[in-house]
Amino acid sequence: MADFILYLSGIINSLGYLGIFGAAALEYACFPVSSEILLPFIGYSVYLGRLSLPLAVLFSTIGGIIGCSFCYGAGRFGRGIMDRLFAKRFCSVKQGIENAEKYFVNQGKHSVFFGRLMPIVRTYISFPAGMAKMNFFTFLGYSAAGALLWNTFLISLGYYMGEHWKEISSFFGNNKITISLIVLMIVGIVWINKKKK
Repeated sequence: MADFILYLSGIINSLGYLGIFGAAALEYACFPVSSEILLPFIGYSVYLGRLSLPLAVLFSTIGGIIGCSFCYGAGRFGRGIMDRLFAKRFCSVKQGIENAEKYFVNQGKHSVFFGRLMPIVRTYISFPAGMAKMNFFTFLGYSAAGALLWNTFLISLGYYMGEHWKEISSFFGNNKITISLIVLMIVGIVWINKKKK
């Protein structure tokens, strides 16, 4: 993990916003880049004055949209290829896709937004959306909103925690489900209040 953090810090420090864009795109495209480590570190870089908070959030969200669009396309046009390349070789990928499929079937198109705030599901929700041939622009809208909320939350935490960003990363890594449920509850309360108004 320490080597990975050093490698990650090198990318962000060398490439700046382009590094944020690339790392976020990989994370949202199901590559093994943990947002619980990546995003608080970006916040720490903002804390050090190397980056702007709004631009860091913007580039990470744009990267996320590009990455999840790749997975949407893979689900829509290449499910068989995905099964052969990943699902049959990696049990965790197969299980993640199956969990995301169930969640998508149960929750419908709104699952793309809420799924971005849940562990495992957030990584793979683009596949069932693509397989269901969900309208691409609707998919992008929900994905962008969910990614913006998640990225803003974790980058801001890294920023406000400053040099203690590693503790935040560790806490999120160990309490993914609990934190995601709290975020979902907050979003749900806001959503219900808006509907009532």
